[in-house]
Amino acid sequence: MWEAEESLAPLVLAHRRLAIRGLGVQGAQPMLGADSVLVFNGELFGVEGLRRELAASGASFRGTSDTEILLKALDRWGIPGALPRLRGQFAFMWWSGSQRRLFFARDRVGIRPLYWSRSGDRLAAASEQKALLLVPWVDATPAIDPMLRFLVMGRTDDVPEETMLAGIRSLPAGHWASWDGHDLRVSRYDRIAGAPTIAAEGSGVATLRHELDRAVDEQLISDVPVGATVSGGLDSSSVVALADRARLARGDATTLHLFAYHDERAEQDERRYQHAVIDAVRSPHEIHWVSSSPAALVERFERYVRHQEEPYENVSSYAEYCLAEEARRNGVKVLLSGLGGDEVFVGYVSFLGPLMLDLMRKGDFGAVRQTIRVAPDVLGRAGAFTFPIAAAAYHALPARVRNAWTALRNARAVGLGLKDALRGGADAWRSWHRHDGRGATNAALRGALESWSVPRYLMHSDRMGLAHSVEGRVPLLDDGVIRAAFAIPPAERVESSGLKASLRRAVADALPQPVLERRWKLGFHAPLPVYVAALDEVLRAGHHISREVLGGGPEWETLNPSARWTWGALGSYLGWARAQRER
Repeated sequence: MWEAEESLAPLVLAHRRLAIRGLGVQGAQPMLGADSVLVFNGELFGVEGLRRELAASGASFRGTSDTEILLKALDRWGIPGALPRLRGQFAFMWWSGSQRRLFFARDRVGIRPLYWSRSGDRLAAASEQKALLLVPWVDATPAIDPMLRFLVMGRTDDVPEETMLAGIRSLPAGHWASWDGHDLRVSRYDRIAGAPTIAAEGSGVATLRHELDRAVDEQLISDVPVGATVSGGLDSSSVVALADRARLARGDATTLHLFAYHDERAEQDERRYQHAVIDAVRSPHEIHWVSSSPAALVERFERYVRHQEEPYENVSSYAEYCLAEEARRNGVKVLLSGLGGDEVFVGYVSFLGPLMLDLMRKGDFGAVRQTIRVAPDVLGRAGAFTFPIAAAAYHALPARVRNAWTALRNARAVGLGLKDALRGGADAWRSWHRHDGRGATNAALRGALESWSVPRYLMHSDRMGLAHSVEGRVPLLDDGVIRAAFAIPPAERVESSGLKASLRRAVADALPQPVLERRWKLGFHAPLPVYVAALDEVLRAGHHISREVLGGGPEWETLNPSARWTWGALGSYLGWARAQRER
């Protein structure tokens, strides 16, 4: 902990470290500069060039910690000059004595969280809500509109900065802020281009492969044991295959730990694909199979909710909890995953509509026919050839209309009354992400990255990993990978094997054939109805809290398992926040 002298400012910076690189005192935090102090959560990647540039300007280093490199960069160039030079996953706070300002920032995609609360001339910030809830003046009143967004859509990130608690804000991805003791100013420093320069036909895949190789190689760096998750899907399999190649190329003799989750109750068995990926790994590795049960979650539910904080739409985040727990048990502190691949490479069926719009507007009717032909396999429904056309018509509507319609439709499914349903629809019309950008596909992808998909996955992946002191890394959300993927022409994003065509072609030489050819995936799956039945008592209690806060709601007996989880998980979070506040 570092505390400023009263003559400077009533300021305290504290840090609890998960040491990954620059072990020992060389990376200890808070880290002091000549006239500055830094606390930093996350990792910087590809820092060799940055370190050389700083050394050439006269900087000296006492160790290999990326925290020291970040501090020197901030001291040398300040926030506006340093942030464009950084590549990685980070959230940090930096006190500049010369400017008498506190600065804080998040990485471009928001991989590491950063929350803040303000009351008059008081400011508190932390990487978790639970820390802010211990501050007496922080307003922990439940925020109704974000609660309704979760009930309606199973997510909380459609509106940047807002959380489910009125007094706690989230610094958006790609933003930085400054605080002088009175005024807080928030600024954006980066955003994925809505209309990037489209690569020439066929050339984009080679660029994408180069960026994938670089990102995975850089994110293997660590001074502690490293692992990777194996779901059997295209995304995590690509990360594992490229990591294996990178390790072989540099003669890495350390052990890569591979963690595969399987639930015997799952509707589909992905072990065939998981085994195919594992069997193809040639560098030194160790395999860890992970599973759990509803009874185990019942025992851990209170701890699970405490670490998860804001609720998740289903119980699959518990699978990540179990994977991180097994990693910790085996001394692994870093886990690479394929998170973000669906949003970067057009992996969801919801992207079929905007993709069809782009193809039709371009007049590429060969690609239109291809998209229609693969629809039944992608959707898992025979005869679903008309879906892409209907989806294109839907996505031709203004974003506000689509947002409001989706909210109103889903409100009925979770049992909201007319008043709350209309309030949710009005909020969707007014506040939700507009999916802006030239080109329907990239606009939808940017919406997924900034709003309705990636933020919630990152938040819960971060929470579940750090519940066991395990750092997650997501190379498919590397800035260079995203920009290369967004530059792929629409016609090259779908093929006879299905969606994610650009990723399939980019890694075709590295993947085992069964994974390369598969058209569906389940991911780390925990079957919801079984878990909801086992958790009936605690979810009922959560449902009661949710109804209490909203002033009404559906009866428990009228809800299906998915809605029971949604209402129960929301109330469990609100109950935890209330208890945390009263500690």
